Amino acid sequence: MKGLSTSLLVLVVAGGAAFGQIPNAGFEDWTAVDPDTWATSNAAPVYTNVTKSTTAHSGTSAARGEVVSIGGPVPIQPVLQSGAEGEGFPVNFRPESITGWYQFSPVSGDRFGINVALFKGGVSGTTVALAASADPTAYGAYTQFNVQFQYFTADIPDTCVIQHQIIGPTTGATWHVGSWFLLDDLAFSGTNDVAGNDALPQEFRLEQNFPNPFNPATEIRYQLPVAGDVRLAVHDLLGREVAMLVDGRKEAGAYQVTFDATGLASGVYYCRLEVLPLHAAFRSEFRSDRAELVQTRALMLLK
Repeated sequence: MKGLSTSLLVLVVAGGAAFGQIPNAGFEDWTAVDPDTWATSNAAPVYTNVTKSTTAHSGTSAARGEVVSIGGPVPIQPVLQSGAEGEGFPVNFRPESITGWYQFSPVSGDRFGINVALFKGGVSGTTVALAASADPTAYGAYTQFNVQFQYFTADIPDTCVIQHQIIGPTTGATWHVGSWFLLDDLAFSGTNDVAGNDALPQEFRLEQNFPNPFNPATEIRYQLPVAGDVRLAVHDLLGREVAMLVDGRKEAGAYQVTFDATGLASGVYYCRLEVLPLHAAFRSEFRSDRAELVQTRALMLLK
């Protein structure tokens, strides 16, 4: 795939003043086979599956991507990625969402994929936010999408990478020859309030309970920088569960629960926090398909 950053392809996502936040966001400029300031999956002269189209939402042109076959076992998916080499472009604010206009003609349940990442310190730095969508809905006329960012830190990003592609009907499934999209007029929408996000936790953490030692109740605090499936349980020294305090999905934030040890004998117990972050960017850090983060604290019950 010409010029595309292989590290960013693992993500499963103009010439006009109105769309000037994103370079060539209306796909008006095509100096060569690719739109200017964009990398594509084109590998001319072997195949070209991202082309210039005159069926535009506004202006005179749009980008068209189509799944093609060159005789191999796997069709070639179309991919558009921002930056001349797919490395993205500079940003200096926190957009609330990304919008754009598209048509989509899927075959056998294929989906139109949108993946956007905001970084601090370039593409190898800190992931500040992600926006992602995969929609199988067919649209015969231009339809606007609006995909919100999920922020993980309070940083102001300096780099944005946008990726559009056609993906299969399910995770890991192959896309199908003949699926195509038209894409035009990308833009950022709104501004995410940094001050409003400063209060959000910056890391997963299980705090030490207070008071400790305690009798018969104690407060247990934990924090989540992103939403996740949470289990918070208390075990005895033999590993037996004596109390389930939290078992369900929680949004990002700081939480406090009460552990009432009435009916339990004096001794040492262990509080165990297990979190499965909902966003794949966090799951990959822990390299597990089960509980992605585990922390424990010792509790001392004295009666």
